[in-house]
Amino acid sequence: MSLPFVIKAGASARAQLLKDGFDAAQFSTLLGASGGPKWFVLSGLDRFLAGDFFKGQRLDLLGTSVGGWRMAAHACGDSVAAIERFRDFYHHLSHADDASPKAISDSSRAMVATLLGSQGAGDIIGNEQKRLHLITAGCKGLLKSERKGPQLLGLGLAAFGNLLHRKALGLFFGRAVFHNGEAPAWLGTADLPTEYLRLTEQNLPLALEATGAIPLVLEGVRLDGSRHGLHRDGGILDYHFDLPLEPKGLVLYPHFYPQAIPGWFDKGLKWRKAKAAHYDKVVMVAPSPELVASLPHGKISDRKDFERFSDQERIAYWQAVIDAGNRLSDAFAASLKNGQWRQALL
Repeated sequence: MSLPFVIKAGASARAQLLKDGFDAAQFSTLLGASGGPKWFVLSGLDRFLAGDFFKGQRLDLLGTSVGGWRMAAHACGDSVAAIERFRDFYHHLSHADDASPKAISDSSRAMVATLLGSQGAGDIIGNEQKRLHLITAGCKGLLKSERKGPQLLGLGLAAFGNLLHRKALGLFFGRAVFHNGEAPAWLGTADLPTEYLRLTEQNLPLALEATGAIPLVLEGVRLDGSRHGLHRDGGILDYHFDLPLEPKGLVLYPHFYPQAIPGWFDKGLKWRKAKAAHYDKVVMVAPSPELVASLPHGKISDRKDFERFSDQERIAYWQAVIDAGNRLSDAFAASLKNGQWRQALL
């Protein structure tokens, strides 16, 4: 019987895994990508990593959008409880068909507050073991507007510029890296204009809201101390990450797919791929094609499910994805003990 997950590793990471085995102590960084409800298939794996695998270990956490929220949950004092609160709130989230960006942003703020709980912000800022890093996209020009017309025009121009060259995104956005502790020297950001800002208990909820603020769908977020007046979803620039990573150890990347799309505007650009050199020390764990094919509708959950299904249908479908993710997690945990993880290595 095939395993419900696959493992894809960069050259250096693969050699180290085959030499030393799959051990938590090898890893110094955990990544979380943008992808909204796609996360549900990884929610069980996040619980295992937070509860058993990485318990008490020093880690740098880096995420955008839903990945940023996941990484924030990993940095909470009771990380498993935070992951479960976040999962359950998101699972049962619903909006009216004509919900305004303000109404959806209100839901986003409520989800962040639920994830953090009463002590989460203080736990995260005071956590020297799990150091959180969030990326947002600071807006320039037309994209600073909350009106639909200017936003659409700005996004269209940004998409065209990105089509010509990814560096053109710097005309429309600036990357902001919010970090707990020292600025991350292990993260290369020379591709686009980037500013570094310290996380505080006060700006953490806003930074979390901003990293998930999808253009046209949610309102942008204003963050004090930034050179940019308004911030939006960090996945616009760093959807699945295509950045030089030079951590002390390996990078563990639970992902929805066994490949990475650099930025939000690259989703339809089949030739735009993450550089292999940037993934040299990365170990990616993703659901297997067989697991995905076994799901209702033959796919993992995604944001368009809000439009495709009634709330009742969507919530039931997402529960099936969560259940499959729990099976993935159980199989992954067992494979680390019996050595079968090697069979999943691509």
